Amino acid sequence: MTLGFQKLSGHLAGFLLGGALACGSAAALSEHYETPPEQDPAKVLAGKQLGPGYAVLPPVRGDGFLRIYQLQTDLGVERVEGDGLLKLRLAELKVLVALEGLKQDAGFVDGLKQAAMKPVEFVESTVTDPVGTARNTVTGVGRMFGRLSKGVEAAVHGKAGSPAELAKSITGQAQARRQLAVELGVDPYTFYQPLSDKLDETASVTTAGSWTVTAITSLLPGGLIVNAARQADNFRNVIVDSTPSELRDRTTSVLREAGVSEAIIQSLAANPFFTESEKAMIAYQLQAMPGVGDLDLVVAKAAEADSRDLAYFQLRRIVLLETYNRTVSGLGDIKLVSGIPVAIRRDGVAAVVLPLDMVAWTQTVAQTFSTLHEGLAGLPFPPSGVDFLITGELTQMAAERIASFGWDITGDYPMPEGPVR
Repeated sequence: MTLGFQKLSGHLAGFLLGGALACGSAAALSEHYETPPEQDPAKVLAGKQLGPGYAVLPPVRGDGFLRIYQLQTDLGVERVEGDGLLKLRLAELKVLVALEGLKQDAGFVDGLKQAAMKPVEFVESTVTDPVGTARNTVTGVGRMFGRLSKGVEAAVHGKAGSPAELAKSITGQAQARRQLAVELGVDPYTFYQPLSDKLDETASVTTAGSWTVTAITSLLPGGLIVNAARQADNFRNVIVDSTPSELRDRTTSVLREAGVSEAIIQSLAANPFFTESEKAMIAYQLQAMPGVGDLDLVVAKAAEADSRDLAYFQLRRIVLLETYNRTVSGLGDIKLVSGIPVAIRRDGVAAVVLPLDMVAWTQTVAQTFSTLHEGLAGLPFPPSGVDFLITGELTQMAAERIASFGWDITGDYPMPEGPVR
């Protein structure tokens, strides 16, 4: 096992164990462990291991919790940790390739040329007379007035983004970018820089006369547009219509309404491994579980994420928890068990709901679930049963060992359709 795999195990085990590994757990386990199986990407991805602009290289390895992929693109080979992040990256690559293909349309290319000149004129005037330029721009705009006054004030005092960023906001390019991204099912605040740059470039044509987001998407291949009925319309609208600062304010407000403490809210807000959209999604998911107690324990654990793979794991877990509450069995509250936030259903059963890819009985996995089993049994009111539900699969050894705890096991549970893969 390589050092990289050990690091990932440490991240995920740290989340699951919370640094509270029971002293006697390892001794109580069988001394027989296994190495996570190496898998063929063609089988894991059902033939989608190859596509425009990418190839998933064999073999697919794992650490007992998540699969670890080697993704080859024009930029080189990228290590991708987890099924969720791989699905996210492949969706981003699909959109990137499609947007790059727009340059085959002569009208679009002409729009790019026209757009390239407009921000230059605006930015120059903003630098020489920022208040005067903004005043002329915002007359009669209404809701944008508050945004611009704050934006110009910050720009004048050197506390905000560049004049170019202010120009994107005022001209509507920033909102066009958000709308374009949401229409195509990707995050407007994506961490994938090639896609971020391409969204900026594509949205810039909306400043060139008659180009709209609808006109742009009409040039794209069929099947790329995300049907609004498959996602919550109000959440989509919030992402499109809110500036980054407004989105942060909305996220904070919803988290407060859900009973999350100010300290946890600020910790999540400061976490650099979630995008602004993902932080809003966490708040949105909590809003959808109004009857569940102590959800702040789940948010606090998410706020502790210290890597991108762990942050996305936490996000997927919260989405999965909301889905479980809505479609499988109603949850009563969250208990912290050996450092792990565990949902307790209204019927007294514990719901251990995790977006795991391939569970193999490694020593770390064995210690993790043995500790959790002991912690559940040690509660003042132990659960009447345990429903262990994951999005992936288990090896035979892992299934046998976990079943020996008396847990009910459900594998291959699908993530719900939506922006979180």
